[in-house]
Amino acid sequence: MSKDNKRKFLVILISPSGGGKTAIFTKILAENSEIKYSISFTTRKARNNEIDGVHYNFISEEKFLEMKESGDFLESALVHGYWYGTSKSYINNMLKKNHIIMDIDVQGAKQIMNSDIDHITIFILPPSREVWLDRLKGRGTDSDDVIQVRLESAEKEIQEIRDFQYLVINDDLDKAVNDIELIIRAEENKIKRYINIEDYYGG
Repeated sequence: MSKDNKRKFLVILISPSGGGKTAIFTKILAENSEIKYSISFTTRKARNNEIDGVHYNFISEEKFLEMKESGDFLESALVHGYWYGTSKSYINNMLKKNHIIMDIDVQGAKQIMNSDIDHITIFILPPSREVWLDRLKGRGTDSDDVIQVRLESAEKEIQEIRDFQYLVINDDLDKAVNDIELIIRAEENKIKRYINIEDYYGG
């Protein structure tokens, strides 16, 4: 029996700023060719180093709102005057061949959880508040005021942590990646994800 006999699913990573989800999914993608990244749609223009279909799917606001009106977005948000969203048809098409991994905030994750897309949710946290704060400051990209806002926002998100399925503590990157890969392997082997298993062994 090959992996082709198993249904693919969406892997949703949720983490506050500084949780390390970007480093985690980048390593997972590098190590697992059968897992692809969910590329969001946006109405903003591509920056100089961005490629359409690689970093984002860049579309017009007219097209975005047309997709939104038709119910094609699993989740969407208006951020700083531009729309961002995850297309249901895009995800369903990708899931025909591959698992899909995505990183998203709590509210976006909950929108997707209310859909009929087969998914798992993994919350990622640093090992302690002190380590978390050190990581945020170590990036050198935010002022103390911005870091405080991020911490307050994250604390609110953590209050909802029990709404999700798995928790991975990102103390060591390799271990965190391995933990997530083990979760994915276990989920692959759930009976509900086998296709026509009775026929395969029925003779």
